[in-house]
Amino acid sequence: MTLSGVVRRGDDALVRQGLAERGVPEDATRLMLTSFDGAYCPALDLLRPMLGPAGAAPSVDVVGRLPLQKGELMRLDVQMPDWPAHLYVAYFMQSGQVANLVPSALQAAGARVRLGEPQGSFTGWEVDEPFGTDLAVVIASDRPLFGTSRPVVEAQDAYVSALAAALRSARASGTRVVVRPVVVETVARR
Repeated sequence: MTLSGVVRRGDDALVRQGLAERGVPEDATRLMLTSFDGAYCPALDLLRPMLGPAGAAPSVDVVGRLPLQKGELMRLDVQMPDWPAHLYVAYFMQSGQVANLVPSALQAAGARVRLGEPQGSFTGWEVDEPFGTDLAVVIASDRPLFGTSRPVVEAQDAYVSALAAALRSARASGTRVVVRPVVVETVARR
């Protein structure tokens, strides 16, 4: 059995303890947990019911060697689900803000998309201060989630509130939504 996901730093021990309490042998489980420091729990609690199962799309990989250092570009490779989906990427920062990096882009079923690659007037997402543990949240939905466009950067509380309303509406309308969080560590120098 493989368990994968994002947990608050130190909570991986709680996962191991929970498995042991349920009688799951340690060698029967492979943990692929990425831990984080930061105030991301309210967002992750909201997104938990929409988390995709391990190994299922959307899947996301940070391009390059982590931690990313100042001046490098943050790029993501996203494998879309096997159905056409609107792609959103929200980037939760240590500062308490959220950047809406990809506000809504319809992608073909099964598409592999590289995000953050410079092209035209877009120079890419350059790593800069503040450094630390950030969280990129990739969301795929079969219909648009938000009725209006979100600000490029907004307070985390405002984004989480708007996302909660959008997810309630999506559930009520039968909209398919799958979420994949990924931890992005940044540093001044490696």
